[in-house]
Amino acid sequence: MALNARMKKTALALVAALAFGFAPQAHAANGPVKESYGGRDLYVYVPAHLPPPGKRALVVVLHGGMGSAERIVTEKSESGLNMDRQADRDGFIVAYLNGTKVARFLRAKRKGWNAGGGCCGLPYKNNVNDVAYIEGAVDRLESEYGIDKHRVFGMGHSNGAMMTQRLMCETHLYAAGAAVSGPLNLPVDTCPDAKGARILAIHGEDDRNVPIAGGKGTKGISRVTFSSEARTKEVYAASGASYTLDIVPNADHKMEHIDAAVEKTEGQTVPQKIARFFGLDSSH
Repeated sequence: MALNARMKKTALALVAALAFGFAPQAHAANGPVKESYGGRDLYVYVPAHLPPPGKRALVVVLHGGMGSAERIVTEKSESGLNMDRQADRDGFIVAYLNGTKVARFLRAKRKGWNAGGGCCGLPYKNNVNDVAYIEGAVDRLESEYGIDKHRVFGMGHSNGAMMTQRLMCETHLYAAGAAVSGPLNLPVDTCPDAKGARILAIHGEDDRNVPIAGGKGTKGISRVTFSSEARTKEVYAASGASYTLDIVPNADHKMEHIDAAVEKTEGQTVPQKIARFFGLDSSH
């Protein structure tokens, strides 16, 4: 009877987990596991070696405009955002999240985030509440995968970097954030929620899509007037946050080019650089 009761309890837990679109403590031995939350697909990578439940770290990865979590996971684009190998090395969980359709004339697989300040596309125009969505997804991941809520970190590229910046500005979700090729694009002078936060900004010196100095880029299809990295740093400084800006020589906007340039000049990949900034790199 005791055995049957335990089996029944396990079955009920499985049904409940699947109802929310999550497999309980799924192991991503063959790559990220496809989950779903709030009507969007997401991918969770769980390395073989982890701290015990309750002490695990989570890194949330956000794709750029016209990208997707699927493209990062399969390394078809923005491959410098793929944290799987770093997670294997350092023992943390990775979640690749999806935005929503970015433009009417593009297929639904081309996605974006409502990062504010006009960026970007349909998510901004439709006022998609991506802040609430990401907070909800992280809350669900924390409960399903034994994540320590004080060890949640966020990173992204381009539009995903701007979304990461918005989360750093408006929430206490992340212990630290890393933004590649994307400033804070909100029309604010301070971010009260960012007090004490740490942000690493990595930006290609030759970026013509999202210029370091701000304004409209001369490449890409976006018509957004972007904030500058200098302005972003001022806002965070006024908010009591730490903002570290690393300008990468001989690199443009493309994630792969930035990753290659960082590895050439610093002897480390972007994933390794970000893991070290988060305090997750086990080699240090």
